[in-house]
Amino acid sequence: GVDAAPFAKWAQVDAMAAGEPRSVQQAQGETQKLEQQTQQARQYLAVPYEQRNAAKAAGALWDKAAKSWYVGPRADAAKLERWKPENVPDQQGPAMMPQEEFADALRSIGCVVSGEHPIMDGKKHRISVEGEKPSEKAGSGFYVGHLDGHPAGYMKNNKTGIDMKWKSKGYTLDPEEKARMAAEAATKLQAREAEQAQAHEATAQRVGRQMADLVPVEQPTPYMQAKGIEPQAGVFTDRAGQKTYIPATDVDGKQWTMQYIQEDGTKRFAKDSRKEGCFHVVGGMDALAQAPALVIGEGYATAGSLSQSLGFATVAAFDSGNLPAVAKALHEKFPDKPVIIAGDDDRHLELTQGVNPGKAKAQEAAKITEGKAMLPIFAPGENSYPAGLPPVIPEKFREHQRTGTALSDQQLAALDHMKGKTDFNDLANKSVLGKEGIDRQVRTAVHDVIEKHQARIEQQQQRVQQQDQPLQPRRAAKI
Repeated sequence: GVDAAPFAKWAQVDAMAAGEPRSVQQAQGETQKLEQQTQQARQYLAVPYEQRNAAKAAGALWDKAAKSWYVGPRADAAKLERWKPENVPDQQGPAMMPQEEFADALRSIGCVVSGEHPIMDGKKHRISVEGEKPSEKAGSGFYVGHLDGHPAGYMKNNKTGIDMKWKSKGYTLDPEEKARMAAEAATKLQAREAEQAQAHEATAQRVGRQMADLVPVEQPTPYMQAKGIEPQAGVFTDRAGQKTYIPATDVDGKQWTMQYIQEDGTKRFAKDSRKEGCFHVVGGMDALAQAPALVIGEGYATAGSLSQSLGFATVAAFDSGNLPAVAKALHEKFPDKPVIIAGDDDRHLELTQGVNPGKAKAQEAAKITEGKAMLPIFAPGENSYPAGLPPVIPEKFREHQRTGTALSDQQLAALDHMKGKTDFNDLANKSVLGKEGIDRQVRTAVHDVIEKHQARIEQQQQRVQQQDQPLQPRRAAKI
């Protein structure tokens, strides 16, 4: 039942053993001839992926080199007749421009094509994927497209793990191909999520064991001293009191990861850990339950400064991307508390990347919780680009990253100055406004939110009481 043709080139061994010697040239010539005959004898078939098992059952064999099915030596020719190329209807869609075809391929792996995408300039580009907030400059998708020569490229959906090497074919993907890729993406995503959950659980257990070697912070660590924040319950350090360890938990109190902060402020999280939706409460979860509002910032230093200013527990979400998930989880746990998102004002990124993630994510978190977003307001010139310098735009900044000559030293110094003043901890420690500035801004904004929230609750209670009161019977009029 085996096709002998692929093994024909070794038939010379049997002949030589039978006493029929050949020269090397003769043997090579006969081998090439046999291989050509073998290739010419194979009749290749146009078998769709979904029909491969039926074709295989009818006797079709797979050619790995040609990446195609062909009629095997013991095949049922009548059953394979329908897969002969001349008998398969053309399933290709209408001819497309390379950019349209590339965009269609991006959509097939779950990327959201909008705006100027795809940009086929041979450079790396980020793109949003299905299931996340669309963004023109960021996202969990990635692609590179070339138009020179034969248009080609590469793309990957980092959320599902699906990737594709693409070459222009001049036609669109048919529905069967799209359905197959969608099923593969769903299967891979499910497997990936299961593996990730196992890794997260293993890391949580490992981090829990590490806690036994740590001690509560009693004196400010070097990081706390640099940030001007006092030690709070729930934060740990090593025996020497140099490093800072900040546990991160979910709303149920389970610790999933830990943020490690070195003496110089370098930060990292436990490897293979879950961070999304996890946070640290400055003051502890019990204190947060007693707080009049949910005040959520990005980093621990920001949350620490906010807590010192307000006098009650606050929350650190660790970064801007985690703000919406943390705000949503805590709002669901404490639905009766107003939510205030203390975001970072990343104006330097607005100039260099065209996006202000601190501001955007703070506003997103506030919107989904019906809360309020507040940003620090610095003194004039502290967090703004000097008017006397040539403007910085993302294209110019990317050019500087490639060449190192597109921006002047003065422009770079201005960006670096802006980078150092973005959050409420910077306002308290690096601005001329100082602690009075953060107290004035934060206390006023938070107090206003709490007052309005209490007023709404009282109005709702009054409406409920009015609805519950029995109607008084009307007195009959005298005639």
